[in-house]
Amino acid sequence: MRLPASRPRLAVLLLALLGLAPLVACAAGPAYRSAAYAGAAAPAALVASAEPTAIQLPEQLVIEGSLTVEVGEVADLISGLRAVVEQGGGRVITEEVSGAETSWRPDLRLRLPPDQVDAVVAWLAGKGDILDKRINATDVSRTLFDQELALANLQATSDRLQAILAGPGLVMADVLAIEKELTRIRGEIEAIKGAQRFLRDRVALATLDIALRRRDGAVTIARAKFYPGVRATSLILLDPAGRPRTRLGGSLVLHTVMRAASLEVDLYRAEPGAGGGEASAAMLATFGGAAYSDFLGGGRRRVLNPYLGLRLGYGYLDRSRFVVQGEAGVELIKHRHVVVDASVRATGLIGKESDAAAVAGAGVVVAF
Repeated sequence: MRLPASRPRLAVLLLALLGLAPLVACAAGPAYRSAAYAGAAAPAALVASAEPTAIQLPEQLVIEGSLTVEVGEVADLISGLRAVVEQGGGRVITEEVSGAETSWRPDLRLRLPPDQVDAVVAWLAGKGDILDKRINATDVSRTLFDQELALANLQATSDRLQAILAGPGLVMADVLAIEKELTRIRGEIEAIKGAQRFLRDRVALATLDIALRRRDGAVTIARAKFYPGVRATSLILLDPAGRPRTRLGGSLVLHTVMRAASLEVDLYRAEPGAGGGEASAAMLATFGGAAYSDFLGGGRRRVLNPYLGLRLGYGYLDRSRFVVQGEAGVELIKHRHVVVDASVRATGLIGKESDAAAVAGAGVVVAF
């Protein structure tokens, strides 16, 4: 139903409302001027008195900076920096390490409370030499103030349009025009709120880009060349045939690649031969290796890593023999620098006369 008498009044009101749009469109940008809102509604908390006095805005600082630090030792430096940042209520949001052993170059981005910036910078200064330092503080209080004014004016415009839309005497063309304008205003409100949230987050947490450089260039990472060790062992004959069943002894072990390949020499105390013959010592010299099970930790656990292995070599027990051993063992403790293990080896001493035995032992190897 058309009500012609309402059209001039509606057109004048819409033009007046649309005339406010240019005054608020650029409020989200840093160069916006609040003077454009001289005749617009403002939030109650920001309304000044009629006297020509300046509004005092609380300082809102965005702190951003970058540091390049030259350090001598790199071990545990990143983990130490992370601990300091997290202890101060911040976090590491980016961590990139490149160069490996040739040119160790970590780059990190930190977000932390502004009052923790000096503490982190002082910690880094204690770990090395600061080659480059840039820290900027930008006051964005005016931008946040302008955004609040823009939101207040846009919300006021939206409320007025909603009131018109709820009133009588509108034709379909009027309704569509008002809805279109409300959609545009809602979009501007959401855009300003998003920019405001981003800006407040930058105020709440400072951003620091940290570049760490090693003083001598290339990194030397300590790597074990081999793993020497000792073992206490016992040789147990399944059929002693008049000889002592058990012989106690000790072993010298040399792992070239931990657990994958090793050389071992076992020496046992002299015992009388069969029928009380002359006493003689026993010796086993074997080379072999072992493998971990991926289903049981793959050798990566700190304790209780099981493994299976095979060894071949030379043995002397009353006479020279060829030795074959099947091994089952477990690493009781595994550390970067030391490993403690225990194993049992089914042993065959093959020769003119063969013997079957078990070799049980426990030992320790260290990284060298």
